[in-house]
Amino acid sequence: NLTSLALFVNQLGGDIPPELGNLANLTSLYLSGNQLSGNIPPELGNLVNLTSLYLSVNRLNGEIPPKLGNLTNLTILSLSENQLSGNIPPELGNLTKLEELWLNRNRLSGEIPSKLGNLTNLEGLWLNRNQLSGCLPESLENQIDRSRSALGGLKFCPE
Repeated sequence: NLTSLALFVNQLGGDIPPELGNLANLTSLYLSGNQLSGNIPPELGNLVNLTSLYLSVNRLNGEIPPKLGNLTNLTILSLSENQLSGNIPPELGNLTKLEELWLNRNRLSGEIPSKLGNLTNLEGLWLNRNQLSGCLPESLENQIDRSRSALGGLKFCPE
């Protein structure tokens, strides 16, 4: 019945236990500011009641699991300041309730998925300090609050 797990700003190390994906009633998971390493377990994509997922400021590596696209109740996804690599999964475009997306200060590369244009509630977007290319979906241009975002020089292009 646990609904919130807050273990941020400790000195937790090692991998994120995949068993956290069994906490079906969890609505918020705060693991930021630790020394967690390894991959983000795809099992976190089972936490369909999550509204907030904070994994920033750790040592996480590997790719962002596409299964995070199952978290359709998320309003905040914070993965910044890790060592995540690879592409942004297009499945993140399924997170239509998302208001803030923090992916900055990683090693992400490749083109911005056009499916991010589905994020009609997105207000804050942080993509700077990656190796991303391509264009941001034009549909996001008028909804993103640029004073609360860092786009890393990426431009908006017609979809």
